[in-house]
Amino acid sequence: MTETPRIWQVSELNHAARNLLETRFGVVTVSGEISGFTRARSGHWYFRLKDMDGQVSCAMFRNKNLYCSFEPKEGDLVHFKAKVSLYPDRGDYQLIGEQMQLAGSGNLQQAFLALKQKLLDEGLFDDQHKRTIPIHCQRIAVISSANGAAIHDFLKVLQQRMPSLVVDLLPVTVQGQNAANESAKAIELCNLMGQHDVIVLTRGGGSVEDLWSYNDEHLARTIYSSRIPTVSAVGHETDFTIADFVADCRMPTPSAAAELVSQDQSELAHRVQQLERQLRQQWHKYGQHQKLNLSRLEALLKHPGQKLNDQSQRLDHLQVRLEQSALKQLQVKKYVYNQQLNKFINFNPSASINAHSTHVLQLEQRLHIGQQSNFQRRKQLFTGLAVQLNQLSPLHTLSRGYSVTQNMQAQVITKIDQVVAKQSLKITLLDGHAEVIVESVSTR
Repeated sequence: MTETPRIWQVSELNHAARNLLETRFGVVTVSGEISGFTRARSGHWYFRLKDMDGQVSCAMFRNKNLYCSFEPKEGDLVHFKAKVSLYPDRGDYQLIGEQMQLAGSGNLQQAFLALKQKLLDEGLFDDQHKRTIPIHCQRIAVISSANGAAIHDFLKVLQQRMPSLVVDLLPVTVQGQNAANESAKAIELCNLMGQHDVIVLTRGGGSVEDLWSYNDEHLARTIYSSRIPTVSAVGHETDFTIADFVADCRMPTPSAAAELVSQDQSELAHRVQQLERQLRQQWHKYGQHQKLNLSRLEALLKHPGQKLNDQSQRLDHLQVRLEQSALKQLQVKKYVYNQQLNKFINFNPSASINAHSTHVLQLEQRLHIGQQSNFQRRKQLFTGLAVQLNQLSPLHTLSRGYSVTQNMQAQVITKIDQVVAKQSLKITLLDGHAEVIVESVSTR
């Protein structure tokens, strides 16, 4: 009798497989590059370890990763001590971490940082030394492995975007002891040829050790000394090498580098169509402008006979203007002559004498009349003053019966106390003087 095969449940098979893996391998140490690192809310770490040919899922729970001496990040090369296991719910083969430490980041990292600082201090990374990558490249040089995925990705993008671009591949080894020297010689060869618009230095991703040849000082100085602009597209987007810092431009992937040095032919075709339309429009405008200029020149171009007629007509106009000018000048001269003649007549001596004689007679009459009027006015004034003077005269007062009494010293006596008995006084009357002697003095 044949034995009936066992029918497994999925969960049973997964648990059996996990037991087999954990029993067979136990705890192992795996070297690889961290990729897709995430930290769950629970504090557990989930990531993948990979190398050039494969990858494996990993988990490191919080009770284990608390003792890790560094914070993992994308691209770190680590030694991962873990238990080989399987996650039954999904059937995923995985490593359950116990310990993890950086691998190769000690001496290599120190050497990388030291060389980076040295070249930085010398100014090899300064933007002022960076050359502009040409927009319209016709021929480029690619320094890479002839069989790597990077060159295939690069050429695929170029074929899609701009098949007419000439690409010269300079095949080199991209890792190992001689890789940096081969790349440097390839750059020197391109500069010696002087036929390329740009040099692209590229390879795919890898570990720190895989990319180490691009941290070479001689290669860095060769890139810096290149007269041709250089583009570095080494590793993944998170990978940085000395070549990236010293190159004129760093691109994250080979495909991105291909897009940088090429132009999309569909965009170029569209641009050519636009330029063609603009050229046609400009040519049409130019033709219209030239037609207008031709019409204007035709209007300016005249027959010789017409020009003679114009000159004859102009001569007639000049003759008329000359006659008018001569007549005007004659009228001006005649006007000036009449003015001078009138002045001469006005300045005739006989007329001037007659005028002055008449003026003298008029002045004489005015003088006589003025003298008579002045005499009468002064006579009336004198008569009035004489009347006023007579009224104020002492004789006028004496004519009314008054007299003036004076002593012998001619002092006028006005009060009784100025008179004494037996005193001689002089009395002035209207028609003469009388001297008297005072018999006695009495008061009221």
